[in-house]
Amino acid sequence: MNHADSDRMTEDLLRPLSTTSLRYRVALVAFGLVALSGLGAWGYQMYFGIGVSGLNWPVFWGFYLVNFVFWIGISHAGTLISAILRLVNATWRGPVTRFAEAITSFSLVIAALFPLIHLGRPWLAFWLLPLPNDRGLWPNFRSPLVWDFFAISTYFISSALFIFLPMIPDFALLRDRSAGSKWRVYGVLSTGWRRR
Repeated sequence: MNHADSDRMTEDLLRPLSTTSLRYRVALVAFGLVALSGLGAWGYQMYFGIGVSGLNWPVFWGFYLVNFVFWIGISHAGTLISAILRLVNATWRGPVTRFAEAITSFSLVIAALFPLIHLGRPWLAFWLLPLPNDRGLWPNFRSPLVWDFFAISTYFISSALFIFLPMIPDFALLRDRSAGSKWRVYGVLSTGWRRR
């Protein structure tokens, strides 16, 4: 592959980052409406109580915790796929590995929402953190909610590093081909990487 073909391929790959189609905008609006309806349902639950979701005595393991376990399982699948492809050092693995790592990170973000929603009183979520206070309140370390918090935060930090570190050269390429505020953002994300 000569230099002109390489430049043309790079431009084709970077084009979706600078221009968007009408289909993309319509899909963005549609998914935004779905997200707003979810926020509305969550507000309804906060106003009327968690019982509207079917969680009540004696049923405590309902829809939210099943979804939490499902999304954690999806994140493990992304990690497994990425790890296997890295271990066998497959030459074609680049796009598949990045896709699997992105699945891991995004599914962890979704999974982290469900314990927060399951709290019933999400404005008290800071009680899950071991913060010193005047009232002597500390998290109950026997509670699964506390361990959900620690497990998700640790797993998310490691998977975010796993996806971010290999992308640093790509951010440097984007920095070199952009200007203005995009140049500043990609400059920070590229962490000073210099291409040869």
